[in-house]
Amino acid sequence: MRSIISNLMIICICALGAHAQAQDYNSELKGIIKVEVDGLSCPFCAYGLEKKLKKIEGVKKIEIDVENAFTLLTLLDGKTISETTIRKKVKEAGFTVRKIEEITDEGK
Repeated sequence: MRSIISNLMIICICALGAHAQAQDYNSELKGIIKVEVDGLSCPFCAYGLEKKLKKIEGVKKIEIDVENAFTLLTLLDGKTISETTIRKKVKEAGFTVRKIEEITDEGK
């Protein structure tokens, strides 16, 4: 009986952990988006990332700062993009998103 209870507790803990990790990345972002990227360390890396991000519809401009490991995506007026889309393209390029946030021109 103890082993059944122990197993159920482990399953519950694992389920809670998985739920805590599952975040809503479907929020729509607009304007200028700052994407902090893990693994971005050289100009060749930046080129590979830029190539993937250019495939996102509505992206007007891409600026990559290798030294500080982030990219700025400027979207066309009236266009939005989901966090899920950004995360997918960054992952396809071989990197991991650390943080995504909308910024204003002053926040650059």
